[in-house]
Amino acid sequence: VLLSLSALLAACHKAPTKPAETPVIPPPAPPPPLQPLPARAPGLWRTILTETGSAEAPQSLDICIDAQVDKHLGVLGNDLSGDACTERGYRPQGDGSLGFLAECHTGEGVVTEYSGSIDGDYTHDYTMKVRLQTTGANLNRVATYDIASKRIGACASGQKPGDVISDGVKVNLFDMAGLGAGLGKDKGKSADGDKSAAAPEGGD
Repeated sequence: VLLSLSALLAACHKAPTKPAETPVIPPPAPPPPLQPLPARAPGLWRTILTETGSAEAPQSLDICIDAQVDKHLGVLGNDLSGDACTERGYRPQGDGSLGFLAECHTGEGVVTEYSGSIDGDYTHDYTMKVRLQTTGANLNRVATYDIASKRIGACASGQKPGDVISDGVKVNLFDMAGLGAGLGKDKGKSADGDKSAAAPEGGD
């Protein structure tokens, strides 16, 4: 009995056991900021767009590009919707590709979010996988595209920046957007930096 009482008293005088500390896990580091894409080289570019699951044939476009056209081109490279994007750029990926993100507002509450990857040299020859999701104004559309785009040479004589040839039909993206008279200081220059290409009439 005395031994039991002694053991009990000794146990009472032991320091309390500290609870195991929960390790502190730091929050994940924020992703690096998006970097702007480099400018595509001026000249004649061939862009082929293939929509996943679509029964339609891939769309092939030959576009005469200069710095002004490149600045305004949309993510898919077939229109001038680039100015509608409030966020647009890339982050390098571990596999050597570029992770692409964009958020574009086309008015009336319609927002299109793009994500995907870019492989190759964006300035001259690249491929791109893009997922887009459009929401707002009773729209909810998701689509994915494979894009192959490359510079195939100089713009032909008589072509001006923004000219697009598809299925043998030529249109001008600036004219279609009502911007034919608003190219500013780039008017009068071809996509290769000289004045050989026809400029919109009434230029500065």
